[in-house]
Amino acid sequence: MQKMWHKRAGSVFLGSVLLLSFFLGASPFGAADEVAVSSAGVLDSEEVFVPAGRFLMGCSPDLYPGGCDTDTYPIHAVYLDAFYIDKTEVTNAQYDACVAAGACRERLHCESKTRSNYCSAPQYANYPVIGVNWGRAVEYCAWVDKRLPTEAEWEKAARGTDMRRHPWGDDPATCEQVNFLSGIWPDYVPCVGDTMPVDSYPNNVSPYGALNMSGNVSEWVNDFYETHYYWRSPYYNPPGPDITVKQEHLVRGGSWMDNARSVTTLVRLDESEIYKTIRIGIRCARSSTGPPPQPTPEPPPSPTPTPFATNEIGSDGGIVWVASPRNLTMLSVPSGALEANTVITLTSGGQSNLQGDLQGLDHFFNLDVHPPLSESMQGSSTVAAPFELTLGFTSLKGLIPDTVGFYHLGATGWSTDDIVISEQTGGHIVAWIGQRGTYGVLGRTNRMYLPVFAKVP
Repeated sequence: MQKMWHKRAGSVFLGSVLLLSFFLGASPFGAADEVAVSSAGVLDSEEVFVPAGRFLMGCSPDLYPGGCDTDTYPIHAVYLDAFYIDKTEVTNAQYDACVAAGACRERLHCESKTRSNYCSAPQYANYPVIGVNWGRAVEYCAWVDKRLPTEAEWEKAARGTDMRRHPWGDDPATCEQVNFLSGIWPDYVPCVGDTMPVDSYPNNVSPYGALNMSGNVSEWVNDFYETHYYWRSPYYNPPGPDITVKQEHLVRGGSWMDNARSVTTLVRLDESEIYKTIRIGIRCARSSTGPPPQPTPEPPPSPTPTPFATNEIGSDGGIVWVASPRNLTMLSVPSGALEANTVITLTSGGQSNLQGDLQGLDHFFNLDVHPPLSESMQGSSTVAAPFELTLGFTSLKGLIPDTVGFYHLGATGWSTDDIVISEQTGGHIVAWIGQRGTYGVLGRTNRMYLPVFAKVP
């Protein structure tokens, strides 16, 4: 068994009114207000839109120095079609309406950690429903014409495309930000010690506007759990494994009973069927069936990239990457950079390097292009369009502060010519490179430095 869990909060009055209005057949909203109603006749949850496009799923120690669980290896690129996901977790009031309609079974239990009347007292109408297993979660989402999100959809909705550790960013979790188990072992202290309303913690918001995707209650996803699924996950819309030995589904996001390590956008909780559902809730999703409310940020790469060393990329561009438990190297080739279909091979490994006072040892990669660039490009060291390079490095031991840089090795030595850095942290760098040759993240050191090298023929 692995890990723990946590989640969120909201408006008691509104939830109570909605529940009362459902049974009285009256609308709590004015006649002029537009209210989204499902085919089942029940007030829908407010949704947020997640546009189609690529994001990086999973974890790698070079990007997350705090460490990663082994089932989050390797970090890998995933392309998802556009979808909608509930802004908040499903509430007690919403689930009660499903039970009253005969579409959902009663909860497995009606008490929370500290409240014996959790699912019957009106003051908890806007709190997240608990006591629901995976099958009950599926029933509820189907009743409102939705479905459970896939694991990949859940993670993108929670973290966006910038590899953030929490929905709000990379700042540490605090009791003001999220409902979780604060402190460090063995001195954990619950922030609340139970659930909170679904719209509490307004700063615990994902890049797309979803609230409390970490903490409060963990949330069911559609997928079965498999430890090594990320190693073979497809690039487009991964559905999760067809079948597993234990036949257990996943929950994501952590709960009010989980510590800081578990209330992240990365942690996968397995064996969830055997845990007390006092910690687990529901958030539904649905595919986008019409024109999105905003343009799709990028077209699907062509052809489909896979997490292996060799990819054929055409004139429309694409991506290729190498991922391991230690690091990630990814190259994005834009449209127009290559004039014909080309096989690009990345190989990753460790190699020592000494370049005067710029020294290194650790992660490098070589990039081979076959066939070579077209005849019109062979005489030049400059590619037709810059490649976007995303790469990580495990540590900067021995590095003299403020000396790290990203360099190109030319005829006269290391330089930063034709390099545009778009993002840089202590563990990874994203840069546009415009020349063939050898690249490295280098720094001055008293002893040894761990760089990343890229050789672009």
